[in-house]
Amino acid sequence: MNRDKRKYLRAALTVLLLLLTSVSLVAVISRAVRDKDRQEIRNEINQSVPCQEETETNQEKTVGSEESSEDQTKEETDSAWETKKASEPEKQTEPDSRDQACEETVLQEPPYQPPVLAIASDLHYQSHSITDRGKAYKDFIAGSDGKLIEYLPQLFDAFSDEIVNMDADVLILSGDITMNGEAENHQELSDKLARIQETGIPVLVIPGNHDINNPNASYYFGDKKTQGQSVTPDEFYQYYRKFGYDQALCRDEASLSYIYELDEKYWIMMLDTCQYEPVNLVGGRIREETLLWMEEWLREAEAAGVTVIPVGHHNLLPQSSLYTTDCALDNYQEVAELLERFRLPVYVSGHLHVQRLKKHSQIPLSEERFGPGVRLEAELASENEKDPYGIYEIVSDSLSITPCQYGIMSWDEKGNMVYRTKEVDVSAWAADQGLTDQDLLNFEIYSKEYIKKIISRQIENKMDPVSMELIGEMTDLYAELYEDYYAGRIIDEKAVKSSIPWQWWNRILPDSRQMREMRAMIGDSKEDHNYLYLPVP
Repeated sequence: MNRDKRKYLRAALTVLLLLLTSVSLVAVISRAVRDKDRQEIRNEINQSVPCQEETETNQEKTVGSEESSEDQTKEETDSAWETKKASEPEKQTEPDSRDQACEETVLQEPPYQPPVLAIASDLHYQSHSITDRGKAYKDFIAGSDGKLIEYLPQLFDAFSDEIVNMDADVLILSGDITMNGEAENHQELSDKLARIQETGIPVLVIPGNHDINNPNASYYFGDKKTQGQSVTPDEFYQYYRKFGYDQALCRDEASLSYIYELDEKYWIMMLDTCQYEPVNLVGGRIREETLLWMEEWLREAEAAGVTVIPVGHHNLLPQSSLYTTDCALDNYQEVAELLERFRLPVYVSGHLHVQRLKKHSQIPLSEERFGPGVRLEAELASENEKDPYGIYEIVSDSLSITPCQYGIMSWDEKGNMVYRTKEVDVSAWAADQGLTDQDLLNFEIYSKEYIKKIISRQIENKMDPVSMELIGEMTDLYAELYEDYYAGRIIDEKAVKSSIPWQWWNRILPDSRQMREMRAMIGDSKEDHNYLYLPVP
């Protein structure tokens, strides 16, 4: 054999030896790893006290997975388990009771917890990014109908923190979520809603008449306002697709309506009541195609034993003698008939900016005072008596107007519904944030003074020099009536009309718009509208 062949043979033998050595090392390491894993499994078994049936099943799985390759390990595992059973005989003396406890643990479900809904309307969110706070912006504020424009971002942040802290099951926003549908307002608001949703609270949104194709979209820089960028229906969807639309049980193809499955007992029917194509209109109407879609899903819910809560921006019923046009749906009678055919308990809306409760029925129900509002008791109806049922509308007042309220709807374990309102505590929020702005730290005082300033500017050019001395007390009265009316509180007509400021209004400006408004406010405020109790029928 020549030298080259011997050299080649030695190299081949060396490689073969190295391969055999590597295989052996791998086998040793693998065995060590498996032994370690099995020891950990045995330690876990020894540290726990499972149900007997579950333990035997786990033991079979552990042993069975290795028996084809490691019989000795199987014997070790069995031996360890037997040793454990022998060392703890007292834990095996009552297998029947432990099996029963295990079975009960598996079969028992946590008790059903009825949902809690937070409901707000007419945020009219206004970003600071579309103004320099110059003359155009100040003129915009001066012409306000009471919206707290300057502090709307802070107001919404305070509201958001309250919703997160109350741990509501869902936050519902029933339209007019932006000032006039400006794209910047939609973008900033949707970012804030995303932060709420990140805490685990779903947010459901529908548009209002201010939100889509709004010709009044504006920017406020310098001395004059300029045309702003409004959004289309498709753009609205893109901004808010994460807030109900893409999570919906079903979406209506004819509108921006959808159904959200809150849980196995309750669905939320979010209704797009707005008219924005081809042009934006203030009044609302539900499309014929949407009515058919509603009927289909109401039938589905009825068959499934589910309660549906419809939410729309526009009102189902005429509600106010102060606002008599463009509030109730154009086809509200048709809509009410559909909802009552399926005996829905309530319809939730906004748009009016006034907190209202109203039942769609001419059959009176017995009433009694219960807390701050009206409690409705179901009457025992005999065969000859008419059915007292009628759908109840809850109109949520505007979050952007003092006293900055929102609603809370909940059910007890029997299915009785309770609705109440709550004011956003902006002052407490500002203090917690360490803010120094005195208007925010004393927000309740600021908001009242804000209304008085607006009214003063509106009437001062109608006052003579003598009556100008009375303007403070006159605007105080208007501001008090304004807040009580929009908050849905009772107004004491006798006390108001016997007051000196009322006499001055009646003498100096008897035919003014403000005087007509105050008369309507008093006439509409005979009852408190901040609490509703609806028992199971």
